[in-house]
Amino acid sequence: MFFKLVFRNSLRSHKENALFMSSLVISIIAFYVVLSLKSQDVMRYLQSLESDAIRKLFAMIGVLYGFTLFIIFALVYFASKYQIERRSHEFGVYIMMGMKRTKLLLLLLLEDISSSALALVIGLPVSVLITEVISLVTVKMVGIGFMGHQTTLSWNAVLLTAAGFTAVKLASFLILSFKLLRKEVGTLLTDAPDNVRKKGYPVVQAVMLVLGVVCLVFAYKRGISGSAWEQIQAMRDTVILGLLGTILLFRGMRFVIDLIARKAPSGKLSVFTFRQIEDTVIFKSGTMAICSLLILTASACLAAGIGTFASYDLYDTKRVDYTFTNIFLGTEEDLIAKIGEIGLSDKFSYLGELRLGHPKIVGDDFDSAFDGKEYEELLDALDPKFEKHMQYQFMGGYPFLIRLSDFNSLMTAMGEEPLLLRDGELGLYRSSDFAASEDLDNQVLAQKPHVTLAGKEFVMTGTMQSAPIVTDSFITLSGALIVPDADYDAFTCGDSEVYINGILDRTKYTRSSMVETYTKINETLDRSDFGKVMDYESYLQNMGRQLFYLVAASYITIYLALIFLVVANTILGVQFLMGQKRSSRRYKTLVKLGADHKTLYKSSKKQINWYFGLPIAVTAASTYFAARALFTGILSSRTKTNLSDIIPIVLIVVVVFCLVECVYMHIVKRSSSRFLETLMTPEREE
Repeated sequence: MFFKLVFRNSLRSHKENALFMSSLVISIIAFYVVLSLKSQDVMRYLQSLESDAIRKLFAMIGVLYGFTLFIIFALVYFASKYQIERRSHEFGVYIMMGMKRTKLLLLLLLEDISSSALALVIGLPVSVLITEVISLVTVKMVGIGFMGHQTTLSWNAVLLTAAGFTAVKLASFLILSFKLLRKEVGTLLTDAPDNVRKKGYPVVQAVMLVLGVVCLVFAYKRGISGSAWEQIQAMRDTVILGLLGTILLFRGMRFVIDLIARKAPSGKLSVFTFRQIEDTVIFKSGTMAICSLLILTASACLAAGIGTFASYDLYDTKRVDYTFTNIFLGTEEDLIAKIGEIGLSDKFSYLGELRLGHPKIVGDDFDSAFDGKEYEELLDALDPKFEKHMQYQFMGGYPFLIRLSDFNSLMTAMGEEPLLLRDGELGLYRSSDFAASEDLDNQVLAQKPHVTLAGKEFVMTGTMQSAPIVTDSFITLSGALIVPDADYDAFTCGDSEVYINGILDRTKYTRSSMVETYTKINETLDRSDFGKVMDYESYLQNMGRQLFYLVAASYITIYLALIFLVVANTILGVQFLMGQKRSSRRYKTLVKLGADHKTLYKSSKKQINWYFGLPIAVTAASTYFAARALFTGILSSRTKTNLSDIIPIVLIVVVVFCLVECVYMHIVKRSSSRFLETLMTPEREE
């Protein structure tokens, strides 16, 4: 009989708590996906290229796992508390009929074990399927291919997911059970009292509303401009402004709801509905503000994760595929001959030298080689705070020099326009990582500032150049001067760093076979005697670094978005249902006065729409600004150059979140309808 009761209660609980069960399943999926990163194809591939960075990422996953355990514990505790409060009368009846408290505890434990087991049975297979799909989609998008695909099933991730989830459920169960056992029978049998209405001052509420909007405007303005990211104190102040603004906004919303309630159209329970909504905002404004912040964080993280993934084009046509460097290589012709000897000459459409050097100086006065005072003055005039951008590093008196003919040959091979310089003119080069102020530099160059290099006067002209000049890790110049050949030879006296760049023939491979092409060429080079005596780097390594950033940024932000979204919506749903239970006396009174289930359910749906709609509306309005602020602070300079392509993703994220919220609202409405059905039979009061 006891186990039949456990089984019957478990079935009823699973039907009545679809919101809680779905949240548990989603949490399990999120746990497993992040813990199984090691077994995904893209991670196995990256370990061969960026092993140190991958090890650091895996170490960070442990911290992320612990943080998520804490968040999920709060979620499970809060939702389980609602279930126990909802069934308090039932527990009181069990004790009145002679059930011992220890047996009641065993009953609850078995029910909890059944719900946990069901969540794991559903969640783990779905998790494995999702990670398999993610792995296949990722390798397809980055061009790794399916040939080396291995299953993503990770038994270590399965065990850690099950252990963490079980520990969280057990801890919340023990705490709540201890509180339940301390309650008297009379307390369990008595419904919780209704909330007592607090009278406020409309003027104060209106002021709070205005102050909240003002604080949010200032916070988002600082985030988008980038000033919030300059110092820890600035970030602290911005976060405080955002938190304070959100709290004040929800505290002041009672003023708006009160106006709507006064002007509400006449109809069945219209005044009751808006007074219920008003009470919800009064007593749960803090919870609504926190949930709105969680949903906003989730939407901003999701936008940043998807935006980062979408903005990275690993198949960049304007790139250097190979850079060879070794003092024993000989000339460009020697390299081409040796490449031909090992059967790779048909793979390259371009092989050419690039020379970098410094102007020769007399003595040790390095600061005397270059004088760019006029250039600096023009920068200061256009942007007095230019020193904060760290863009003037190459003007320190001893700049790098790039030979013009070498640079133009490389640009032509990459499909770029060559830089045309006459005698007495210089060009400006910045690496794309340091090209955040391209418009500013071009404005200065348009004014043709006069500078002095190695005692000779020049005019800086043209547009700023930022195309890659070597494979990434060999050299990243913050800035350099592009010098005509005759002046370059005279200034460097033949002392140069020589890099020989290679660009693959784009007709020899496709996007999907790009990684395979690099790998085969690298293997051929490594097997040859030629490859053992010289240094080279391919774009494959550079792509590995980009891919690591892509995976680390997008996976983690999307993971956090999922966790925050689940927690926020579960809290909102559970809070509403708990509040509805506390207001059960009001609903019972309406039933006695003749209200039917359809009328009560219509009122309840309006309340749910408002209760979820307020934080969702605030989040939808704020997501664009929060995502822009996040893009400004955490994305790489390369990603920021594609910001115009990323912003539409924010709109898509908002639409997706609204659809997800509609699903959660539907689940809460069904639970509310079932609760209202239990109140439809009037009770006798002696």
